[in-house]
Amino acid sequence: MAAAATLLAAFGISRLRLDDDLRSLVRNSTAEFALVDEVAAIFGPPDRDCIVRVTARSGDIFDAEPLAALESLAAGLRGVDGVEQVRSIFDIRRQGAAGAILPVIPRRAEPLDDRSRAEAKARAERHPLVAGHLLSADAASSLLLVQLTADADRPPASTAVVAGIETALAAAVPADGPLAAELTGLPALREQATRALRRDMLTFNSIGLSLAVVLSAVVARSLRSTVVACVPPFVGAVWALGTLGLLGTPVTILTSVVPSLALVVGTCDSIHFIEDMRRSVRRGLDPLAASSGAVRRVGAACGLTSIVTALGFASLAVARIEAVRNFGIAAAVGALASFAAVTLLTPLIAATPFCSGLRLGRSSRQAGRAANLLAAFSVRHARPLAALAACLTVALAAAGSGLDADSRIVDSLPSGAAASQALSRVDADFGGAMGIDVVVEWPPGVDWRDPAVLAALRGAEEALSREAGVSRPISLSTIAGDLPPRARRRLAAEDVGDLVAPEARMAVVRARVADLGSRRLEAIYVRIDASLAALERSLPGWRFRLAGMSVVSARNVRQLVHDLGSSLVVEVVVIGCILALAFRSPLAGIVSMIPNVFPLTVIAVLLMLTGRALDPASVIVFNVCLGLAVDDTVHVLSALSRNRRAGVSIATAVRRAVAETGNAVVIGGLVLTVGFAAVTASSVPSLAGFGTLAVAAVAAATIAELVFLPALLVVTNEAVSRWRPMLRDGIFGSALPLAGRPAGVIRHAG
Repeated sequence: MAAAATLLAAFGISRLRLDDDLRSLVRNSTAEFALVDEVAAIFGPPDRDCIVRVTARSGDIFDAEPLAALESLAAGLRGVDGVEQVRSIFDIRRQGAAGAILPVIPRRAEPLDDRSRAEAKARAERHPLVAGHLLSADAASSLLLVQLTADADRPPASTAVVAGIETALAAAVPADGPLAAELTGLPALREQATRALRRDMLTFNSIGLSLAVVLSAVVARSLRSTVVACVPPFVGAVWALGTLGLLGTPVTILTSVVPSLALVVGTCDSIHFIEDMRRSVRRGLDPLAASSGAVRRVGAACGLTSIVTALGFASLAVARIEAVRNFGIAAAVGALASFAAVTLLTPLIAATPFCSGLRLGRSSRQAGRAANLLAAFSVRHARPLAALAACLTVALAAAGSGLDADSRIVDSLPSGAAASQALSRVDADFGGAMGIDVVVEWPPGVDWRDPAVLAALRGAEEALSREAGVSRPISLSTIAGDLPPRARRRLAAEDVGDLVAPEARMAVVRARVADLGSRRLEAIYVRIDASLAALERSLPGWRFRLAGMSVVSARNVRQLVHDLGSSLVVEVVVIGCILALAFRSPLAGIVSMIPNVFPLTVIAVLLMLTGRALDPASVIVFNVCLGLAVDDTVHVLSALSRNRRAGVSIATAVRRAVAETGNAVVIGGLVLTVGFAAVTASSVPSLAGFGTLAVAAVAAATIAELVFLPALLVVTNEAVSRWRPMLRDGIFGSALPLAGRPAGVIRHAG
């Protein structure tokens, strides 16, 4: 069965398709996204441009050598496969004498003389399509807008095009030349961010996995036990990926963490299996009996954990964002695949002659001793620790409730990378690299060259210009606003087709915004919407709409984080209900919420203290952390229910439960901490932050299971025995009376 499932998973992996387009993370079925697609179809997408920032190493762009090198670079970029056009200062036209349309920079066979260059510079600094758009205020920098073809602006085609642009820049701009060039723009940033994330995830996940395997081998002093502990979770991750391929679910930035989730939960379950089998072997059981016993005892807890985790993730299927819905389904599949692999393969491998018996190694005495000491301390000081757990969880939750969603492009790029520095400089000199649009529609009977259209476009331009962080806008009004009526009537629609569509009675005002973060941008867009609404009220029959991927992303990132965060609340409630049913104890479901929620509150406060906001990467840590905390909680409660018998006090039963599971909890926490700690060395801020939060989550979950949970169980049982002495459920209530002794004595002793 395992071999057949693995072969099927391998076939599924061969059918996997990657979706590196960051726009898929915020895509939904709202009218805003439909408007983005409509504008892209009519006017071309504003975010299809790679932006090359060119700076003169000395003087300014209009010096003889830099100007000639800039013209040569523009010509070279036009020859790159996948490039549709290159827009530069050499392509901008002006109105000359007698209505002639002339280039701002004269085109001559011989180089321009000093006077011609000075005149061209003066014209460029006055031209509304050049100043602030293609030329910086000090004339030291200029932009080349490299527009990709319609089929080359998204992965995987954009990968080859961006690589071609980088090669052309390296060839045309030598280190000792008159120019320095930097590449940015959404296609290039997306490609460079994806490249950095892939590289760092592969590198640091490999390092972390290797360190975790070495630590596991050193602790157990047995290579065979390491094989038993590591192979099943790895196979579970393969099964999870294969299932995604079979279901046709694309691998995105969100779903790419599903294998890691399967590894995390699977590793913890596998360690619990091994610890149970070691105890059976020490009692003299043969390997087959030890394995089958582990399936009965530990397998039930693992299955319960997987069902709870899968149902929690499946709740994301009602989210508004398509990527979040896919992540919820994929994570649920990953949890079930991990359970199937670990439950089938761990006892199977452990029962083979290669690994059976004492070859499984020895349990760590230090880990078991630490777990037992923590549990004993918790039981002795149950009341103050239970109060501390409840109060601390509530206080941290209140402190972390002020977290807000935010996301910046630069956080996905390596710290200090050329791409992030180029983005910052383009933001400072030219107002930004990400495009936004205002779509203006006029009523029937109005000609597109009518002064009323130009006035409406100027009003939309003013709505954009009032906001800091938005570049100077461009529209038909920018080009034709100062033309005489006769010259304006001679304009052909095809000459300004990227700004006006007469048949559709639509025009577009285009601008760029800086990488201010989705939170600040959303506030800017709210104010722009208000200005456009006022403009629309003053012009009955006209329509003004704000559009652009930056607009949709800023608004939907908050929705994405909200959907992921809301799922946590649903997961916690579902977990409590299922645990209450599984252990026939409603109180157990309620009590389990504190150790499950406590690690989440620790992460929230850590985000607050470090000044970080919620983004998709950090919210995923919450989901992974909850899965880990639930896994340990279920194993402890399962062991407690086995030891909760007549004549056994709750304190004794808790200590015995921790004696059975504590070693696995501690070792699993150490292994995962080492694995996640390697990721903190990443140069990508979002990935390094993921590792830091994951380490904190593992530590908090371990403390919650070994310190807070025992105290909460003891205090809850005391309260039930005092206030509801006749209550009986699967875990809490007075111990059953022994023969010949009053029930009250047993209750008092308990």
